[in-house]
Amino acid sequence: AVVSTQSTGVPHPGYKLLALRMMPLVADHSRQFTHTSWEMLGKYCRQMLLENSILDERLVWSVKPRSELSTVHKHVSLNTSISNFVVCRGTNQELPELQDKFTVADIYQKEKVQCLFGYSSQRFEGLDKTMFVLSNAKRNGEFLDKLIEDSWTRFQARAFLYQYENFGLGADWFNDSFNVLQKVEQDYRYLSC
Repeated sequence: AVVSTQSTGVPHPGYKLLALRMMPLVADHSRQFTHTSWEMLGKYCRQMLLENSILDERLVWSVKPRSELSTVHKHVSLNTSISNFVVCRGTNQELPELQDKFTVADIYQKEKVQCLFGYSSQRFEGLDKTMFVLSNAKRNGEFLDKLIEDSWTRFQARAFLYQYENFGLGADWFNDSFNVLQKVEQDYRYLSC
């Protein structure tokens, strides 16, 4: 299962950034009042994926796959995926309607849909139903871009560099690493939609 998950999640060696989204996110003291359905979990996880959101708050429900938009709104930039791995944990594993939500061809980079589903009857953190979406998507590069920008600012200020130099990691090593990371970020940025 690990090999198929890896080959599904990372179908191309140039795109190895995976993002994990989970629903529901519930505080311990609120769990007894939480009632979810697979339909609701699938709807929220797909919307989080489309918008590149890591939380289910402030979702913009007007953002939809191109096939569901009018011709006027076809220019909207979506977080299109290279691949997705959807894992459902909990009761009632009959989920044919969820596959329709995650196998719409226009939320993927290519014609061939690369989506794997996994099911487990074990509960996660005591919740009746839980859904995880592990995605390799275009906008994962945005997170990397922010990380590179913040790290580069610290590097230019020589913050903590003396500690790394004690372990043989000098400025050249950091420059090489930044170049590699920027290449990965550019690969994601220039994925075709």
